Amino acid sequence: MWTVLLLATLAQAPRAGATVERQLAAMGTTLSVSITAPERATALAASEAAVRAIEAAEERLSTWSEGGELARLNRAPVGEWRALSAALEADLAAARALARETDGAFDPGLGALVAAWGLRSGGRQPAPEELAAARAVGGLRAFEFEPGRARRLHALAAFEEGGFGKGLALDQACAAARAAGAEALCLDLGGQVRVEGLEAFELRLADPRERARPVLALRLSSGSLATSGNGERGIRVDGVARGHLLDPSSGAPAPDFGSLSVLAPEATRADALSTGLYVQGPEAALRHAARQPELAVIVLEAGARGLRARLSPVLKGRVRALDPTLELVFEPVTSTPTSSTTTR
Repeated sequence: MWTVLLLATLAQAPRAGATVERQLAAMGTTLSVSITAPERATALAASEAAVRAIEAAEERLSTWSEGGELARLNRAPVGEWRALSAALEADLAAARALARETDGAFDPGLGALVAAWGLRSGGRQPAPEELAAARAVGGLRAFEFEPGRARRLHALAAFEEGGFGKGLALDQACAAARAAGAEALCLDLGGQVRVEGLEAFELRLADPRERARPVLALRLSSGSLATSGNGERGIRVDGVARGHLLDPSSGAPAPDFGSLSVLAPEATRADALSTGLYVQGPEAALRHAARQPELAVIVLEAGARGLRARLSPVLKGRVRALDPTLELVFEPVTSTPTSSTTTR
């Protein structure tokens, strides 16, 4: 249940040294790797280290195959403690911390609700009693953790890695590449991007109603951008379009308002927050980012005069409209609507 929209990568300024570029399949999507190092042999080694880190994260976190460590935890008998590898223990600790940051709007333990809505099989409308049973599982509350181990407390308890797995993989790949000698890198995993050490690097964000059409460009030199929206992976239930991003508080798909992007220093945080803040809605998302200067939020939504982008004010000077009709609104959440800064 990956929750990112496609971001088209543009050019970056050339750097001294050797650059290696690769593209391959990973985590059910496409991984693009671009790594610069002083020498080609170092760039090749760093690219290989990045790929191996992502493969290790996929093997550990994937619940699509039965062999993954997280999948085995999901199948463990209720009440039986299962040992966690140090890597998975750290992964789940990071996901749980982000669930707390979003007051549970991002909940990595929603496997029961994912199954009830049939999100992995094209979508379905759960019966009221089935939905009530899935909600009663309690998400993360259906797991108990102690140092080095975890156990399920409910027969339907299950982790769903879709809202945090790619982010973790990107951060671990970035660390591995850096340790192997990379000076600059761009890793694009199915639309979520992690970059370090780049100059004049630009990303394009798509119109959430027409994903092949870029409407906004963003410059960044480091960090990660993740985008959530219902346009790509929305489902149809009895002929009615429904979103795939589930609201843990209601158990139902979150309302579709467009797309929400989060720019954060770490890919794990950008990944999980793009899901949780989408569930909370645009106003709450902009407030959350305003309280944390290392974060920025971009909301693309239909306005009264067409598509508009609502942006954290820290992005001034770093974005440009690719569509002349796109309205850019930089709005500190502490201001009144009339004091927002609007450009065209």
